[in-house]
Amino acid sequence: MRFINALKAFILNTLFPPVCVSCKKEGDFLCMDCLNSLDKKKISQSYKKIDDPDLHHLDGVIYALDYAKNPQIQAAIKQLKYKFTQDLAKHFADMMALKLSELNMVKGHKIILIPVPLHKKRLNERGFNQAEVIAKLIDNAEVIPMLERVRNTKQQARLSKKERHENLTGAFRLNKKCIHKYNSENIYFLVDDVCTTGSTLEKCAEVLKKNGIEKVYGLVIARAFK
Repeated sequence: MRFINALKAFILNTLFPPVCVSCKKEGDFLCMDCLNSLDKKKISQSYKKIDDPDLHHLDGVIYALDYAKNPQIQAAIKQLKYKFTQDLAKHFADMMALKLSELNMVKGHKIILIPVPLHKKRLNERGFNQAEVIAKLIDNAEVIPMLERVRNTKQQARLSKKERHENLTGAFRLNKKCIHKYNSENIYFLVDDVCTTGSTLEKCAEVLKKNGIEKVYGLVIARAFK
């Protein structure tokens, strides 16, 4: 399935040159004009603990953009996830790397990126995990797949806040194939594309904290506030 998706993308890009998902200009899936027009957040605005009593394992979320204020990114994320346009991942990785570089707390520390996992069924359907693809393109960080998804849950976008929490209960566990010794000098980030209620990041952080990691932060392209 992954090979077929990659081959399909190659053929489509050859026959039909990339077109910007936002302005439809030919040349790139997200053109420079649309990238430059993004409403980017300063680090003081884009790093904070989510004010929600249900989120007590997640220590904060770093995000590059406000989802609602950047329709360019809304289109680009959907293009990556549902039309398998992995070329967009580098743009997202660069935005997230910039946010990390602005964080004082990471200076002098090793950055560990933990992609939010997909269930095997969804991974086979899509052919790739967008969180993992993006994480691997972020400079000056190590990607460690510490988690696995053991339940094929409903899509979060269609659920209420309460349903999102319930939907993900017991959905994640530590990846036994991944051997990693916790180091308090490292800074650990869960990587995903969008954070809305924070339920997915919270459930992942809960598993990591139960297995000895003291601080866990989220790192996403955009926050979608509800």
